[in-house]
Amino acid sequence: MKRIRLDSIASKVGKYVTNGTGKEFFNDFSIDSRTLKPDDLFIALKGPNNDGHDYLKQAKEKGAAAFVVEKDISINKPYILVDDCYKFLDQLGSYQREEFTGKVIGLTGSNGKTTTKEIIYSLLSDKGCCKTKESRNNHIGVPLTLASLKESYNYAVIEIGTNAPGEIGNLAAKVVPDIALITNAGPSHLEKLKSKENVAEEKSSLLKYLKKDGTAVLPRDSEFFSFWEKKCQNRKVISFGVHKQSDISISNVQTDFFKNKINFDLNYSDNSIQCSMNGIAYHNALNACSALAVCKALNINLKDITVNLSKIIYPSRRMEVHKAIKGSLLIDDSYNANPESMKKSLDVLEGLRSKKRIFVAGEMAELGNDKVSFHNDICKYAKGRVEEFLCIGDLWKDGIKHIPKLSKRFSSKIELLDYLNTKVSKNSIILVKGSRSTGMDYFVDQLKL
Repeated sequence: MKRIRLDSIASKVGKYVTNGTGKEFFNDFSIDSRTLKPDDLFIALKGPNNDGHDYLKQAKEKGAAAFVVEKDISINKPYILVDDCYKFLDQLGSYQREEFTGKVIGLTGSNGKTTTKEIIYSLLSDKGCCKTKESRNNHIGVPLTLASLKESYNYAVIEIGTNAPGEIGNLAAKVVPDIALITNAGPSHLEKLKSKENVAEEKSSLLKYLKKDGTAVLPRDSEFFSFWEKKCQNRKVISFGVHKQSDISISNVQTDFFKNKINFDLNYSDNSIQCSMNGIAYHNALNACSALAVCKALNINLKDITVNLSKIIYPSRRMEVHKAIKGSLLIDDSYNANPESMKKSLDVLEGLRSKKRIFVAGEMAELGNDKVSFHNDICKYAKGRVEEFLCIGDLWKDGIKHIPKLSKRFSSKIELLDYLNTKVSKNSIILVKGSRSTGMDYFVDQLKL
């Protein structure tokens, strides 16, 4: 990785380096002293619960090269003094984006954003590519990714998220994508977005800031495809999906849980390519289809690039398979949940009929006034797909009445864990899912061996 000169960063935002020569170098940006690596530049952001200025000593001990701060500090390290660290990050991100000559892929969607981002990155990684780290897709993560752009990169994959109206537009205006990908739109973040139609409208904001000569990559299977296509205003559109009219489509999808493989045919123009990738979920074949459509938009030969599907490393807690208690198998899909992703997880279990299929569900958050109805729908959807539906939280109370023979609701995670310890065996497979606020990831860790 090419190192960055500190004074060049300071000058881009009209500042200078204090307590140093200005000729110091750093490797990358950090906003978290816990994950900071030696020779990173530590930006002391103030959050609702923590102030980065309180962690300067820890950052120094971990090898920070320099700091960006809002007040003079006594630490014997170079620093850039700014009025507002957030504004500094925004300004720097905007400057770096203007200077960047590579292609920028901006993507958003209700489900699959982070996984699709990782697939795109895997496909492009040997061509000089950077990406959003983890799921940092908000007002901090997006400018942080933009600030990290370097001239050595040919591509940047930037994930854009939202939970309120206007957020995607604000972030897309900074990203200004060459390629805009919308994975889907479903019932998520409804407390502020109110309806699925509003979610689709919010996602469409990405298209507003797509470059005039850019390309939109849109899901042909979505009920909102035509709506988004009109928003493109004569820009080029490449569609993807299982729909036969998709520009890039998949067919003959086969998943092998025990070999951790997904096989499918990729179809475009008069071509068909047999593809294979790691994973166990049908929907990841669709995520791969969207990623390959992005590559098509970049004029990359798909026959050459599909070999990189074998390099995919999925983000944590998305369909991860582990050995678990009493010889059982565990699928950790606990990163987050909304109605559509819950159904996709149930679909995965449905295909594993050689095992006793146990679905463990935490509540789904941010669903607004219809939250009980959405939980009821999931219970109905589970019928015939799993043999046990175990849940925790009051929002499941009405729904489990539709599946009394399958379901059991628990008042605590300890009670749920005790139950599983008495019921599972080596013939059991457990899939755990829930919104992040429910802490199902911590519960998963109690099940793992």
